[in-house]
Amino acid sequence: MEVFRRDPESLEPDRPTVLTIGKFDGIHRGHRHILEAVAARARAHGWQSAVIILWPPPPEVLRPGAQIPRLSTLAEREAALAASGIDQLILWPFTLELSRLSPRAFMQLLRRHLDLRVLVIGSDFALGHKRSGTPDVLEALGQELGFAVVVSPPYVHEGQAVSSSRIREHLVAGEVTQAASLLGRWPTLTGTVVRGAGRGKNLGFPTANLHLDEPLAVPGHGIYATFATVAPEYDAIAQPAVTSIGVRPTFDDSDEPTIETFLLDFDDDLYDQTLRLHFVKKLRDELKFDSVEALIAQMERDVTHAESVLTQHGLAEKN
Repeated sequence: MEVFRRDPESLEPDRPTVLTIGKFDGIHRGHRHILEAVAARARAHGWQSAVIILWPPPPEVLRPGAQIPRLSTLAEREAALAASGIDQLILWPFTLELSRLSPRAFMQLLRRHLDLRVLVIGSDFALGHKRSGTPDVLEALGQELGFAVVVSPPYVHEGQAVSSSRIREHLVAGEVTQAASLLGRWPTLTGTVVRGAGRGKNLGFPTANLHLDEPLAVPGHGIYATFATVAPEYDAIAQPAVTSIGVRPTFDDSDEPTIETFLLDFDDDLYDQTLRLHFVKKLRDELKFDSVEALIAQMERDVTHAESVLTQHGLAEKN
């Protein structure tokens, strides 16, 4: 897959294009349904398939300081798009000037610089100034400018409409299994391992403290059975792990939540390495213990419980 980190005006059209536009946050089942339609239509005509992601996300530009927690890093989106068979990814730098383009000006630019022939969008899609480019508007523009518009209906999985916002709701509630059902993979957090207080090592459970390099959607406070991949290429070996998200109430350390992971049967140095956590199941809520001994006893039970859960699953089954 070719990746262009610039606006389409700098591109020279070399063949007709089937295009879709979106954030593609998480690359969930609904996204993959659209991507498959784009790739299939392009192959059928001998054209190229392309995806445009406006980056940074428009809300962060239009409302400085506003951040919608992301379901995946940008690098994860790129990798998933490449795996989907898309030919070209355009990371279009989003600016206030771009936000003021009318739907007509926006689509004229794409028609000219991408040789746009087909635009595939979801039923709730909109682009252009004040999101005035709704599917009906785009269909009319397509008839005028010479491209077809294919509107994909909402994607439903096991009775639930699949959307990034619904997945975020599940994660906030700690419902990682339900989130995985809509994603079609285990929810993930990817970041850099940093030094913590070192308390886990003293308790006999040395943990990797994860710093998130992007504003990701973090599951609710609790203890989780997870897989961990180090320097996580998609073929990396998955290590079983127990992950704690919360404020460590037994020690009253801070109001700031931490993400701490104990990798089972793993003792290599992880500092400054990239770590990806795959959340399989919530084991329990975060608790405050009366003593360190009670905490250690519970942690031992958590490890046993996690081992039982993770042996029933393979990382590949949700990816």
